[in-house]
Amino acid sequence: MDKKNVWAAKLLWVIVAFIISGAVIWLFGTMLQKERQQAMGDTSIVYNADAARMDSPPPSDSSPEVEKEPSANASQESSIADEESSNVAVDGTGVTMIGDSVTVGIAPYLQEKLPRMTIDGKVDRQMSQANEEISTLAAGGNLGDRVIIELGTNGPFSSEQLRSVLQSLSRSKQVLLVTVRAPEPWVDSVNTTITEIGRKFPNVQIVDWYGASAGKDQYFYNDGVHLKPSGSRYFTSLLVAALAKS
Repeated sequence: MDKKNVWAAKLLWVIVAFIISGAVIWLFGTMLQKERQQAMGDTSIVYNADAARMDSPPPSDSSPEVEKEPSANASQESSIADEESSNVAVDGTGVTMIGDSVTVGIAPYLQEKLPRMTIDGKVDRQMSQANEEISTLAAGGNLGDRVIIELGTNGPFSSEQLRSVLQSLSRSKQVLLVTVRAPEPWVDSVNTTITEIGRKFPNVQIVDWYGASAGKDQYFYNDGVHLKPSGSRYFTSLLVAALAKS
């Protein structure tokens, strides 16, 4: 084999090795992305009864991790919440939820219970973005007279910021303000602000997710924020029961 053929063969092997390496890197990246999406669902959703339903069905109970069986006490509490919510004659009409990736994750379960509600969730959303989103929803006719706010997981906010959000919802029949749970240093401050400011508005009801989820690690993925199917159902049942108290 002459030198030209030898160099051509070497070049061919380099090209083949490059293609194989690229394929391996792409496959690894795809697997990591899929695992992250399983933990938090889609990155952003906005849908209601008049919009097309999401292509993917609600997550099944099978997941990459083995989900521990809830304790007897946790199962009993979930059963009580489900019993309360099962008596609610509501399909979600006039209900709007604004939240972050936690809302994205529980959205399919909420829609099972309240098929006509509007759910607006986005990964990494902050309370500072709530007023703008409220205005957008109102302009599109998607802001109901009962609003759920689930924000604070991704960072702290001031009393003034929360007060501004609640003032923009002063005409709403009911506002559910949800405390947060996350392994972050600002959680105590966020929940204190939610409780102290929320109590000053007559149409606001505090849904203490932080307290309700205490000791229920089996409901969470390893990040301590996003919920497994059992946790999503439990969270959903608490919100439905709270809506029934309006």
